[in-house]
Amino acid sequence: MPMSTHNLIDLAHLEKYVAGDTTLRDEILSLFADRALEMCAALKTPQTDKERKLTLHTLKGGARGIGAWMLGDLCERAERIADAPGREDERNALIRRIDAAVNDVVAFIGRLREAA
Repeated sequence: MPMSTHNLIDLAHLEKYVAGDTTLRDEILSLFADRALEMCAALKTPQTDKERKLTLHTLKGGARGIGAWMLGDLCERAERIADAPGREDERNALIRRIDAAVNDVVAFIGRLREAA
């Protein structure tokens, strides 16, 4: 189920960093989108607990940097149990939700850039 558009990226938060510069905004969002897709692909491949935790931590930071709060929160929840034995099903469910959220955010970024 896609997230509602108003929850994908807090544009007011992002505006604090770009001060009306849509070119800068689009560059930041494009870099985030590319990197987020790479990290999601990595999460779907075998990783050590340490690698998984680092990938989730990095994705969380990037998401929060652009104001994608819901995505950041999902990453934080998954990061907390990244190396927890016996919680593989929960972790895998969160990773599926993260993947869906990243796809929603990336699609929103595409629509935002087209509208500019």
